Amino acid sequence: MPAAPRPHHRAAEDGPAPGAALLGADADLTAAVLRLAEAAGCTVLPEPPTGAGGVPARVPPLLMVGAGTPAHRVAEARARGASEVVLVGRAPVGPQWWRHAAEVDADHAALLPEAEPWLVDRLVDAAGGPRPEGRVVGVVGGCGGGGASVLAAALAAAAAPAGDVLLLDADPASGGLDLLVGADQLPGLRWEDLAGVSGRLRPDVLRSTVRLEDGLHLLAGDRRTGSGPTPEALTAVLRAARSAFATTVVDLPRGRLGTSCADVLGACGEVLVVAPATTRAAASACCTVDEVRRLTGATTAGGAAPEVRLVLRDVGAGTDAEALADVVGAPLAAVLRGERDLEASLERGEGLPTGRRSAVRAFAARWAAAGAEAPVAAVPSW
Repeated sequence: MPAAPRPHHRAAEDGPAPGAALLGADADLTAAVLRLAEAAGCTVLPEPPTGAGGVPARVPPLLMVGAGTPAHRVAEARARGASEVVLVGRAPVGPQWWRHAAEVDADHAALLPEAEPWLVDRLVDAAGGPRPEGRVVGVVGGCGGGGASVLAAALAAAAAPAGDVLLLDADPASGGLDLLVGADQLPGLRWEDLAGVSGRLRPDVLRSTVRLEDGLHLLAGDRRTGSGPTPEALTAVLRAARSAFATTVVDLPRGRLGTSCADVLGACGEVLVVAPATTRAAASACCTVDEVRRLTGATTAGGAAPEVRLVLRDVGAGTDAEALADVVGAPLAAVLRGERDLEASLERGEGLPTGRRSAVRAFAARWAAAGAEAPVAAVPSW
């Protein structure tokens, strides 16, 4: 029996009407696209009635354009609802066709007949309506050695069975999350390979990042440079990740959030601050929480700021977790008991614990089960 398809995003309940539009195509290309659209069950508006600026008042999310489409018409269509632009053509084509893809800032270039199966898939998706943007959660250490990277990796692994997940290493000083999860020898794109990225990035590019398991990808830090992603690259990757993955878990740089992470924090629906359950760690975490709220307040004006919650690691100090949460000024998500063999397991390159008694794994499972509708309820301990 064939495997069931993996879920990507939940279907949108509202927003732009399903379908696609086609602009600037000649008669032969139009006929070819409409034939594929019929097979996909997708309604396509060929040269739809125009409004102000020469484009429809409301453009479907998927916009296919021919080589004769001026760049300004594509830009106007994006402003009116088109979120994915595909330059379509029929082979053979010359160099000018490929240059036109850059001129109109196309997300994809589909050359028929070779790209027919791919285009049919996109039209099938368009027929079902636009995909909502994926969930983004940020994880940041409230102090050094807080365990944020371990928790980020555990959350990503727990969410993967329900939909494609990207674990995004945004901490240039982490040494690479691939080491933590035992994937440093696996092939795939890393930050050095995306060093010059800015603006728009094709979402499918992120499918070439390190593949940890079915449905789980990792974009790791790069020890070749140690510089980590630029703010422009981080913003471009996150925008693409929200289109390509149901969930993106971002391991944020502790103590160096600053304005470079403002866009990332603004995209998060939730930020978990991780710290040991000690008074000194709580004092440090308080500064981190304040910084997250300051940055997200600046980037979400008129919108909803992410919920900031505290995850404490029990290190045997005997402190009151609720009292520490009051000091930090963030609701308590969980207190995770210590795991004696965790550090040794990570040092041996064995990755995250998989046993049922793992506290971090148990919390991650509960968090994933709660889904994108609401964060998992706060609990005293595991």
